[in-house]
Amino acid sequence: MLTLGIGAGAASHAQTAGDSREAFRVCDSKAFLAMNIARNYMMTGRDRQAVLPHLQGDAAAQAMAEDIFGRVDAGEVRHPGQLAADTLFQCAKENGMSVGAPRQRVALCYTRTDVAFFMHVERSAGAVRQQAVAKVQARLKSRELYPVALINDVAEAVYAPPQLPDVRQLMGTVAWACIRQPASAASAASAASR
Repeated sequence: MLTLGIGAGAASHAQTAGDSREAFRVCDSKAFLAMNIARNYMMTGRDRQAVLPHLQGDAAAQAMAEDIFGRVDAGEVRHPGQLAADTLFQCAKENGMSVGAPRQRVALCYTRTDVAFFMHVERSAGAVRQQAVAKVQARLKSRELYPVALINDVAEAVYAPPQLPDVRQLMGTVAWACIRQPASAASAASAASR
């Protein structure tokens, strides 16, 4: 998994490598939490009660959810990947780290985790691979956001193992493989998928 680069301000914090890895894990977890809150809220027709019961006992997560609800309701958010990127960048800044990719690309990469999420849902429901690929392609229609090659790669990751993979780990792999991709390769892949 990618580690966030230490920014110039981090030298004054004198973080150890272990501290840096832990800060990265926290930032990564916060970003995925923000995305999942937003995805659930948006997919349930903005039903707060579909989200809040899962966050009981975690005041920070509940506060994050309220902020996300407000941003979604105000029309500031088009996709949960935006919130994940915003959260990751804010957390990285607070910890003196650099994400290593532009915010817009990071938002795109988090958005692409939809492929992993829905492919996982399909296998969980007993769909065979070819059926799952067809359903995910039909659901996620933008080939710029969701290239066929990505859908096929994720289908392989979901269906090749004998056991259903962990959805959070799968989503993290999709996001961070995209974020780590060199800018020139990301531009070429985006152009080729059109």
